[in-house]
Amino acid sequence: METATVTAGFQILPDGRDMNTDGMIPEVLEVVKDSGLKYHIGPMETVIEGNLHEVFELIQTAQQVGINTGASECITNIKVHYKPNGGVTIGDKLS
Repeated sequence: METATVTAGFQILPDGRDMNTDGMIPEVLEVVKDSGLKYHIGPMETVIEGNLHEVFELIQTAQQVGINTGASECITNIKVHYKPNGGVTIGDKLS
């Protein structure tokens, strides 16, 4: 059974006491770019496109980047757009 394509917008916020957010963002974006998934980087969140498993796996990896760069915890805001009968693409949202 093929899994439908979803889009997910996410934003990772490290705790403010341990680090400067700017130090984490370039590293998170490198993980996104290296993932092989389609993506769109916006001013408030990054949107990725793939099957649900791939999308959540990438978000989990991105959270770990925050921890690896010095945060003791991360808060992640996630929005997922899913349609069981067809794909939801970044291109659809941008057109």
